[in-house]
Amino acid sequence: METQGENTSRLILKNEPKLSEHEAQSTFNERRISLVPLVRDFISTHERFKDKEVSITFAHKGVSSLISIIEVDNEKVVLKIPLGGGHSRGEALFLKVWAEAGVKVPHVIEEGVLGEHAYTLMEYVDAPILGETYNKQECIEKGVYVEMGNMLRLMHEPKAEGYGRVIDGKGEYAEFTDLLSGEDLQRRVKYVTDHKLLGDEHGVLSLAFEILTEHVRRENKSSYCHDDFGTYNMFATHPITVFDPNPRFNNRYLDLGRTILLGIAHDGIFSEKLVDSYFEGNPYDQKALHASILLNGYMKFYYWSKVKRFKNIKNVQDYLIKNKHLLITT
Repeated sequence: METQGENTSRLILKNEPKLSEHEAQSTFNERRISLVPLVRDFISTHERFKDKEVSITFAHKGVSSLISIIEVDNEKVVLKIPLGGGHSRGEALFLKVWAEAGVKVPHVIEEGVLGEHAYTLMEYVDAPILGETYNKQECIEKGVYVEMGNMLRLMHEPKAEGYGRVIDGKGEYAEFTDLLSGEDLQRRVKYVTDHKLLGDEHGVLSLAFEILTEHVRRENKSSYCHDDFGTYNMFATHPITVFDPNPRFNNRYLDLGRTILLGIAHDGIFSEKLVDSYFEGNPYDQKALHASILLNGYMKFYYWSKVKRFKNIKNVQDYLIKNKHLLITT
């Protein structure tokens, strides 16, 4: 499909956005469709693409964002628009902070707002997805998990303000306890509890809350957290390039626990090498880390249940039953 932009740019749409078949994603599907005209208008009126032939390909991976790959003059850039609305902001900020900390991320060209949605125009990284390139054993042999641990530690070093989603450059909650009692977390906990996906046999959640609250009080630091740090949000470059964060401000143990949870969900286990690398072989609060894994289970099961990722849920349930003693014995 070809369209002519206001500044004489010639736009070629190579495809249409892919829509999810899950009912839970119906709102995001509607937003994808409604954003296509805004994407065309943005490109056709942008000085960077003026008087040029521009092709647009909508990436068919990624659930929570509309991703447009823009090709012009033998150059590719990416326009990413999160679908979550006003709260889904902060990606450009996080990428810039991590780049300054020494982490390889896509270079941010520009950020702004289209309609009610934030956008980030960034570098296109011409490399395969790490998780699609190497299996778990190859990742171990190539030192991927060691590199990931080092990288996540660097990402957590810059100090943030507040907890939760990004609002005006800081967290929506001033205190960690406010995050725990917040509407989003409590809604997810209620859903998981009501559907009997997790219970005391997997670990007592109230105890996990106590452990994490005390741990956060002691560390007294909020970090820039990826909230989805795994091999499927990394490019197989040297060094690894991290992308597609779900920007959140939180204590670092919550982000590390989320990464461990993702490894358990996919493989039934996680890499101790990643944890050892993160803490550089030093002692760490094992009880708080396990409490984080349990809490992240409640946070993720809500979504996994709705999109029928029952294998992920089963893997985590089995792990939590086997290791619930870690809440009280470490």
